[in-house]
Amino acid sequence: MAKPAAEKPFSQAVKERRATPSFENVPIHSADLEKIIRIGLEAPSGYNIQPWRFVVVRDPEQKKKLRAAAFGQPKIEQASAVIVACGDPLGWKDGDLEEMLRISAQHGFNDPAEQEKILKTVTGFLGGPAGKAAGIEPTFDLWANRQTMIAFTTMMWAAETMGYDTAPMEGFMEDQVKALLKIPERVRVVALLAVGRLKGKDKLYAGRFEPARAVFADTWGKSIEF
Repeated sequence: MAKPAAEKPFSQAVKERRATPSFENVPIHSADLEKIIRIGLEAPSGYNIQPWRFVVVRDPEQKKKLRAAAFGQPKIEQASAVIVACGDPLGWKDGDLEEMLRISAQHGFNDPAEQEKILKTVTGFLGGPAGKAAGIEPTFDLWANRQTMIAFTTMMWAAETMGYDTAPMEGFMEDQVKALLKIPERVRVVALLAVGRLKGKDKLYAGRFEPARAVFADTWGKSIEF
């Protein structure tokens, strides 16, 4: 197996990255994979609840089955690993909140009054009238999706800075992915991230909008000046 990857500057990774059309079928170094995962888990989330779960698929037979649940896309089987990002909209009710408070206490957030304040704030917002007013109840799906995509994207950029190629994927049948990976019914499959080494030529750069079209100053439609 190849040595762990050397990192390149983030700005370079952003400039060079393309959605990988085809992968070499080679294994990813375990140290690199662990680093990608750990960096992603450092991503921020609302109230630090971290309502995400990730299933890393590397087994060839499992990748073959996952490909079938992803409309037969070859890159599922070709990639060194496929990270299946999931959002658990109710994990905060099922132990995540308590575990987050326990860990935060180990990092200095151990004032009982402050812990109680966090507990009341989270349960009040996510489970109370404020959450319903924000459209979070009853499913919390959108809220969990937003948080999970931050960690998902962080993993993608981590892989790119380490010299790997990536392909974020939205084309899959969620019910089939859940059944294959034994994902609980309440959990939503948000996206798949194929990670590996590019095979053949990369995609051409398709360009991006200028800030004048996509970024506004203070109000919608007002030109921004830097």
